[in-house]
Amino acid sequence: MQSNLTSNSRYYQVITGYITDLELYDSYQNFIQARTLANRPDFNVSSIGHLDKVFNENSYMKAILARREDNSPIPNIEQYFCFKLGDKVIEGVFCRAFFNIGDYVEVVVDQIEGESYFAYALRRPVDHYLWLHPYATMGTELAKRKKKKYLSLIPIIIFSSFGITGAFFFVYMLILAYSYKNVALLFGAAVGLLFFLPVHFYYSSFKQLESGSPVADKIFATLGYVNPKNFAIERECDFFIDKFNFLYEQYKANYSGSLTDEEELYEEFTDYYRSQQSDNDTEDEILLKRFLSDEPPGKKWVYIYRTATVIPSYITVIHTEDNNDKVES
Repeated sequence: MQSNLTSNSRYYQVITGYITDLELYDSYQNFIQARTLANRPDFNVSSIGHLDKVFNENSYMKAILARREDNSPIPNIEQYFCFKLGDKVIEGVFCRAFFNIGDYVEVVVDQIEGESYFAYALRRPVDHYLWLHPYATMGTELAKRKKKKYLSLIPIIIFSSFGITGAFFFVYMLILAYSYKNVALLFGAAVGLLFFLPVHFYYSSFKQLESGSPVADKIFATLGYVNPKNFAIERECDFFIDKFNFLYEQYKANYSGSLTDEEELYEEFTDYYRSQQSDNDTEDEILLKRFLSDEPPGKKWVYIYRTATVIPSYITVIHTEDNNDKVES
């Protein structure tokens, strides 16, 4: 019998403590097999959060791999995990789960059954890392506003005109070809179809815009972000990007080396800056160098936050680090 995740509220729960019994799985099949062998509570993992998008992305990547000549493997974009906080069993999926046994963490969870929970976010205070469930990065209201802005009146009029013109020209040339029994006129009809290309590209771009995530709404609300439905985690990056660009402009103004290409100079400064370590580094400088790190390869949906939000008092928080499962709510 399958269990369902129990939370139907606006919030998840939070469990804090030190990681033990960490297991990582590089594929969905290995994760499901391990769950079965461990006799963990059964539930429909594939229906959780945005795993449908993850599966589609992996299928797309495998299709690309099939066309590559070198047949080099492409790892899945997600990594499954299971660990314990106290006697609580925490399962979940992030892009790259590079936390470790012994780490103190704050995990946003939903209860599966008994002492088993599913993780949607994990915050590691010691180095300000925040892992998020795949694609759970933007609130739903913010995404709606961005899409409305994209669908402004002027581009709609322009691309609608392309579509109407193409349809009229296509039908007109087909009628002429049929009336005059002239096959050559069908090439004119084919030209009419070209008018649909800009419409297709515009519509494809619109579909690729983030639609927002109800999972993100609940994660941000649970962690205490203000106005969570209008929040995007990329805002955490703005401070680091602005600070780094300011430092780069200073470096470029005083540069006297041989490089003339802007991209090469930017890469040189990036490598130089993140490799510099000093006991005098401020916390912001330490976080910026961590932000610039490209390890581990392929990581997504992992962010550096500057200041931790305060978990609201109405959120259920289970503290396992004291070995007595102290509960706050």
